[in-house]
Order: sequence, then C-alpha cells, then structure tokens
Amino acid sequence: MHPDTPQRDPGYVAHVLAPRYAFACREEFPHLRDVLLAHVLMLRRQRILADDIAAVTLEALAGSRPESLPPYDPRWEDLYFALEECVASASGGRGEFRLALSRNDAWAAVARLMLREQVLALLDALDGLREAVLDQAERHRQTLMMACTHHQHAQPTTVAHYLLAVAAALHRCADRYHQALARLNLSPLGAGALTTTGFPIDRAYVADLLGFRGVIENSYDAVAASDHIVELAGAHAVLATVLGRVVHDLLGWASSEVDALRLPPEMIQTSSIMPQKRNPVALEHVRSALSRALGACLGVWASSHNVPFGDVNDPVDDLLPALTGLHRDLGAAIELLQRIVARATIRPEAWDRMLRGTFATGTELADTLVRAGGLRFPEAHAVVARLVAERRERNLTFDGVGPDDVAGAAAAAIGRDVRLPAAEIATALDPAGFVARREATGGPGPGATTAMLRTARADLARSRAATQAVRETIARARIRRETERHHDAGRRRWP
Repeated sequence: MHPDTPQRDPGYVAHVLAPRYAFACREEFPHLRDVLLAHVLMLRRQRILADDIAAVTLEALAGSRPESLPPYDPRWEDLYFALEECVASASGGRGEFRLALSRNDAWAAVARLMLREQVLALLDALDGLREAVLDQAERHRQTLMMACTHHQHAQPTTVAHYLLAVAAALHRCADRYHQALARLNLSPLGAGALTTTGFPIDRAYVADLLGFRGVIENSYDAVAASDHIVELAGAHAVLATVLGRVVHDLLGWASSEVDALRLPPEMIQTSSIMPQKRNPVALEHVRSALSRALGACLGVWASSHNVPFGDVNDPVDDLLPALTGLHRDLGAAIELLQRIVARATIRPEAWDRMLRGTFATGTELADTLVRAGGLRFPEAHAVVARLVAERRERNLTFDGVGPDDVAGAAAAAIGRDVRLPAAEIATALDPAGFVARREATGGPGPGATTAMLRTARADLARSRAATQAVRETIARARIRRETERHHDAGRRRWP
C-alpha cells in the first residue's frame, strides 16, 4: 500500500479487514502463492520480466510460508499487499509480480482454486457414501421392507431397492458436482482489472501451470462472473436436501415403533434419567449439519443477487469464508453419514413383523383377480378395497384370507361370483412373492436389483475416475511449476 494511505477506521479494521486477513492467511495463502508463481513464470517466459528479477521473485515466493506472514497491519490492507511486502523484503525488489496483474483477476483465480479443492474433496466424500450405500444394498438384496407413500403403508419392497434409489439420487448429485467443476475449473488470470493488459501475456500458459482446463475468454466475464459460485451453492443445496430426506427415513427406521435400524453403541447416547434410552443422535447431528449447510446456501444466493455485474466483493470475495464453512459442514455430514450407513445394523425381522400385519400386498391380490379371475382392474381394485374394509372393521389383517372371503367381497363390491384357488390367494398375499414378481426394469425383483447394482457400481467407478483425472492434472501442473521455476534459460526483457 502506498505510504500516504490514510489511517483506516478502527471499526472497518476490526470487523472486516483484520478477520478477512486472518481467513486469507489461513485458507487462501497457498492458492495465492501458486497464482503469483505461475504469473511470474509467465512474465519471464514472455520476456516481460528480466531473468534475474524473475529468479529472485520466484525464490522469495516459493520460500514464503503462512507462518512467515506478518500480523495484520492496516498499511497493507490485505494478504495480497502483505505478501508483496514479504517478497520485497526477501528479494530486494518491489511489486514485480504486480506487472500485468490485478487483485481482481488474482483473487478470482484464488477463489476458483479454493472451490476446486472443495469440490474434489466433497466428491471423494460423496463417492465414499455411495459405496457404503451400495455395500448395504448388496447385503440386503432379499431383505424385505415396507415402502410407504403419504406416511401410509404402501407395498413391500426390499432394502436394496430403497438404497439403490438413494444411490441413484447421489449419482445425480455427483454428476452436478462434476458438471459444476468443469465450469469452475477455468482460469480468469490475464483479465487484469477487467480489460486484460497491453503486455504480450500468455493466458493459456498460466492456466496450464495451475491445472485449469482452459481460460475464461472474455476478460470482463473473468472478473465479474459469480454464476459458478451460485451453481455450486445450488449443487450443495440439492445434496443437503437429498441427504436430509434420507436421514429422515433412517431416523424413522431407528424409531422404537419400527426398530429396523440400530446404530452401533459408539454412535448412540442414553438419557440422564431414563436408563432404557438408546438415542440415535449421530443421525440427528447429520441432520443439523445439513440444515446449517442449506441455510448457508441461501446466504450465498442472497449475496449474489442484485449486485452489479462487475468486480464487487459481495458475490465472491466476501462469500469465501461462508463457502468454506458450508463445505466443512457438508463434508462432515457426508462423512458421518457414510460411517453410519457402513456400520448400522438393518434388522429383517422388524420389517417382516410390520409387513405381516398390514394390507401392503393388496395390489398383487388385485392383479391376481385380473390374471386368474377375469376381472377388469377397476373391478379387481373395488373387490380388494371391500375385502380390506371388511377385515379392518373386524381388526383382522390378510392372514387367513381364503376363497370364501374373496368371493364375498366380490359379490358385495361388484355383484359377481369370483372364485380364486386358495394357493393363488396365498401366493398373491406373500410379501416375498410380491417382490419376486416385480422384475420390470428398476423393480425390486432379484434380476432387476442385480442390474441396478451393476449400473450403480459402474457409475461410481466413472465418478472416481473423473475426480482422479482432475487431481492428476493438478499434480502435473504443480510439478511443471517447480520444473519451470528452476529452468534458467537466458531471456531478455520485453520488448
């Protein structure tokens, strides 16, 4: 900062500049150092900066560490200028890396590098959760469970069928992150304040040194855009919503009334007064973290709304602390849920007890009346509805239903004499038989389940491969920066 900078307001320092500097030193420093290293390497390569000046600047930048940064000093305003001061002290120069660079494009690049790392970490965690879900589905291919609609018993299905539905939703969430990452992983460097520069820079070279997949072509767009942040918040919000619905179900499974899911002892808490309690609080903590994450997403959208399309703090710089907290809440929720899913015990006997005491197989009895009884489906529907109503009146379930019961319901409902063999009725009302017949694509039948597991495993493998490809590109870029930094071919200063 220029020596004649006026004294800064203490409130502005306390509430904005000092906290923002502390965050930048803690979270953004390595990304800013990488940006400046790549920029100086480009200046040297393009003969814009003399070799000797570039060499000492590169050495000073490479040797800088977070612990070597000075405490906040209002003279330097932010980390960018504080780091310039550190480099100047170490190299004897002054501001060499600022040539053909603005804080606008530098911080836009830092934000994208930070967010790229966050997305990659979330993808790793999300794919770990998907694997745990698929492993449980594999173990419970034949475990029957009650499926509900509108909070009412609906039809028998399998635990695998439910978990594969969850895996499909998580696959779409992972896809959103991969798509968002492709748009995020572009370099704004070289845009300058917003109109580029008169020096002969090489934007593609800098992008390559930082592992970006290309450059943002329009320089105004490079420093003004915030849609990549809003899009990322949208992906976070969708994931938090999906996981929140799953956690709601798992808490229901773990309830005293259902008792189909038991968490290991290390993930529950008892009561200070009720010794019988075994509260599944780990799931509640996941739910709480997801709620906080969703609230933070709303803050991101609000901060990005109704601000100028240009370089302003609201939609990017001021949001990075919030986005980092959001990333941590969401990442913690995913990791904890993965551990819960991997270690929880699913109890088939609890589901069996529930299924036997309901009318969940009513659809199959109606279908059997169509296939074997010659009825149209509306007629069959009416017969089964009448049968269910009669048995509910007498506090009975489907247990013990025989040909006379079905014939009586048919006479009362549609005025027809319908006789089904007892064996046909027993088969129709058996939950296992209900599931086994549903082999249409995507159903819970054994063949359909095997096909979905195979597809889900392949989707997971592709997601992990895509994430690994980006990580390998970043690693190659890091190696290239180091190689280029030590390359000392003679070059003259531009022009």
